[in-house]
Amino acid sequence: MTVRYSTIAADIKAKLESIPGTGLVHAYERQVIDPEKFINLFKDSRGKVCGWEITRSAAPESYTGPVNRHHQMLIKGYLGLQDAVASASAFQDLCDDICDLFREASPAVPGGWEYRNGLEPDKTPVQLALIDDRFFGKVLCHHAVISITITERIF
Repeated sequence: MTVRYSTIAADIKAKLESIPGTGLVHAYERQVIDPEKFINLFKDSRGKVCGWEITRSAAPESYTGPVNRHHQMLIKGYLGLQDAVASASAFQDLCDDICDLFREASPAVPGGWEYRNGLEPDKTPVQLALIDDRFFGKVLCHHAVISITITERIF
């Protein structure tokens, strides 16, 4: 039996929540049409926008003896832009902290899967794919997409 998306997303969520300053973490991609309602999903009790959502973009399989399934996970992050407090620098550092955590994640998770790029072994399992700024409604936010490859061995 293969590992379910919800199991992997829960592990990623727990790891993200262990990093100070990550804010609210959703174990799935939030689906809201109204930009104001969307950004409210990432506001903390002080009204500060800081949060992450997790999704899977693909799960290709390969056969090299055992069958391997390569979960292509995406973590999308948002932080309200505040130039006066150098939020751009803080967000960049937070992205680095997240990459460090997943690059150094334990080599194997019980259940036959690990944070490892089995599709491209020369790459680490975590890649900072995009950092930019975006408007969500009237809120200008820093935005990042971090990709994580998890390789599952299927016997």
